[in-house]
This record gives sequence, C-alpha cells and structure tokens, in this order.
Amino acid sequence: MAKKFYKTKIVGVGGDVPKFLNVVKMMVLFDDSMVLPELREFSVLHSGNQLDGVIKPGDILKVADSEFKIIKVGGEVHSNIKTLGHIIIKFDGGAGELMEGSVHVEDKPIPTIRIGDEISVSEADSAALKGKTAAIIGDGELAQAVKDILLDSGAAIAGEDEADIVVKVK
Repeated sequence: MAKKFYKTKIVGVGGDVPKFLNVVKMMVLFDDSMVLPELREFSVLHSGNQLDGVIKPGDILKVADSEFKIIKVGGEVHSNIKTLGHIIIKFDGGAGELMEGSVHVEDKPIPTIRIGDEISVSEADSAALKGKTAAIIGDGELAQAVKDILLDSGAAIAGEDEADIVVKVK
C-alpha cells in the first residue's frame, strides 16, 4: 500500500474553476484562510493541509476518485504548500512550462471538483521490476534485505532456473 503524505479537503470551488479546468487544464489550489479575494473565483479552496513528505515525479495525485501520475514538480511547491496552502496543478502531461509553484500531472480527463472531495498525494507503488522473476542465492539477513527490495520493486521470487535476475549473496 502506497504511503499517502499529502492530503486536504475541498471546502469551496470558485465560479471560474470549471473554465480553468476545461480550457486551461489547470487547478489553482489555496487554503481558504489564505487566498486573496481577487483569486477566489478561479481557486479550489481547502481547509488546511497535511504534508509529511516530498512530492516528486512518479508520485500519484488523487483528486476525488481520479488518479494522475506526477510528471514534474516546481522548486517552490513545498514552500508554497506550507506557507500559503497553495499549489497549481497542471493537467498537461508535463508538456507545459514548469512554474516554480506548479505540479504537472498526466493529461487525462479531469473530474468534476466538488466540496467535500479530498486531494492527496501518495508514493507510487514501485513497479521497476514488474513482470520480472528473481532468484536469490544465499541466506541470512543480507539475502532477506535483497529479497525485500526486489519484492518492493515488483519482482516475483522463484528458483534460479526460472529467474530473469539472479542475485548471489554471500
């Protein structure tokens, strides 16, 4: 199970949010208590947020029940979350220019944003070795650690004659 390290709940949706999502493919997220009045109409408002990690490419952004792979992360995203509760999410597949306060995610259908929905970020399930089979030759703590790493990376563990990858641990 992937670790969820950012989450917030939507408490308001400005009147121009659907236009921003459909035309510009962008969501402007602000803490309700921090947003300037002139920004409210095109902002998705939340009530506080919890950030217990570092958002990075490969992680998964979840909006309501839709998931998006994170492609790029601007250098000011974490600071903006902590100080303003602010993020710009671009649903452009990473094709657009990276702004310092933006997160770029997959370009796929964006759900309707509703009050009460949760927005979260979780670590991606590792699948670097998905579909591969590994054999570990050896035993002890080191062999168990290698096995755990391979399993976490998506590999299956089998005998040496069935393996795509053979790891000898002495």
